[in-house]
Amino acid sequence: MKQADIDSSGFQNIVLMLIGVLIIMLVSNVLTIISNPDNIKIDALITGVTYGADDDAEKEFIPPKFQNLAQDPVYVDVEPTKLTIYYKTIKEVSARDLMFEGNDFEKFLDEIEPNKERRYVVLLLRPGSAVFQRKLRQVIRERGIDVGFEPWETDRPIELEAREGEEAQEPPEAEEAPETQGEQGA
Repeated sequence: MKQADIDSSGFQNIVLMLIGVLIIMLVSNVLTIISNPDNIKIDALITGVTYGADDDAEKEFIPPKFQNLAQDPVYVDVEPTKLTIYYKTIKEVSARDLMFEGNDFEKFLDEIEPNKERRYVVLLLRPGSAVFQRKLRQVIRERGIDVGFEPWETDRPIELEAREGEEAQEPPEAEEAPETQGEQGA
């Protein structure tokens, strides 16, 4: 009996291509791991963010996918022409003031920098603040401070809960001057 000649070169080409694809996938995964060995992901947990959008319905808690449990967030509200820092006290800084040395934002970063293992900055980004926030993120990262960001609607208020030993802060728009009472006299 004669044996049939079988040409397996076509099959070998397919096997070699599959091996090449697997090697490319392996290399890309290794590069991803090398670029971020600690697998750092920063996300903020703000009151009201982890609940469903329907306020009338029963509030169903939606656990966040990621949360930074090792560091406390410090919030900065970024608008197109100004930023508001929510740290100890509420400070507003205009974009124009950031050009001068010793502005309130630099002082804020000077306070956060020694505590960067325990604190990180969360930028709450209002519509139209894209260019401004990129510059802020660059300045924050140059100091080695972790930074996260969260898109924030224009009219959405910022509600922060007080930590133990701190008083709750009200946004600047909500502050009202104390009423003075007139003298009751004779």
